[in-house]
Amino acid sequence: MRPHRRRVVLSLALLVAACSTPPEQRPEKAPEPPAGDAPPQTQVWLAALDLALGTVGPPRPVTNHPGYNNQPSFANDGSALLFVSNRSGSINVYRYAIATGRTTAITATSENLYSPQELPDGSGFSAVRVVTPNANGAESKSPPIWRYGWDGKPVAPMTDVRVVGYYAWVNEQLAAYFVVDADGTRNANTAVLADRLTGQTRLMTAKPGRSLGRTPDGRRASFVDKTDPQRWVVAAMGMDDEKPLVLVATPTGPAGEPEADRSEDTCWLPDGSLLMAQGSRFLRWNGQAGSGFQPYADVGPLGGAIKRMAVSRDGRQLAFVVQAAARRP
Repeated sequence: MRPHRRRVVLSLALLVAACSTPPEQRPEKAPEPPAGDAPPQTQVWLAALDLALGTVGPPRPVTNHPGYNNQPSFANDGSALLFVSNRSGSINVYRYAIATGRTTAITATSENLYSPQELPDGSGFSAVRVVTPNANGAESKSPPIWRYGWDGKPVAPMTDVRVVGYYAWVNEQLAAYFVVDADGTRNANTAVLADRLTGQTRLMTAKPGRSLGRTPDGRRASFVDKTDPQRWVVAAMGMDDEKPLVLVATPTGPAGEPEADRSEDTCWLPDGSLLMAQGSRFLRWNGQAGSGFQPYADVGPLGGAIKRMAVSRDGRQLAFVVQAAARRP
């Protein structure tokens, strides 16, 4: 695979914070592939950002290993990417050194690990640990979110909430969890907001999308709500809110677009705007009520659709995942 060589002009002049994980937060993402299904064919890409000029340089591949390579997150100092890959028969955590292009394995376990993110104090990283998956691929018996040391060994669970598929740290007290159907057959998933100090939880939606985040004020969790199958929306909720606040409708694609291809991966920017991936494009919502998503940047044909995004703390680097288009009969 060759990186796309055309420079892309961004529509914003300023992009200065990590999308998936703000500097003071812990990781937000969690496992993609359900058990029993082949993981999607995904690759991680990296592009340089020039905030002064408002441009993104030619994307270059971080991974070229066949199969599942996903969920990139930047090291605190921006020198490396953490990501997961299934190149050893199970999904493990790897580190890509940006300056040298060298990739090294951090973990070597038969368990599946997802969503690695360096901890704020740099002492290790967090990951979703799946030892005993249910039919949806979520951990069914043990707490799923664990703290790891840089030696690749698990240290301790970080939450008692069970059967979590995706998650986002809102602040030191609040977390958002995509709770996977424990039965594994009904697809009865929910998204909940949890107070990690009191143990209190509140239902955000009974029809969540996989993308969870936190609003720029650090007080609310954001999520994609699929309650209305014809009109998905991005919503936000805090512990003091009586009900979720609808922020903006997700962008729509061509008529007859399969649900699996609809946009649901989001990324907050520090100016209060929101990025969302659609095909090879990034779209942006300016954060103003009554407005919608507008074209932001197009990285061109890279063999599939953008599904995940992360930006370094200094705003100089953008990582994203491209999922190969499914072959249709």
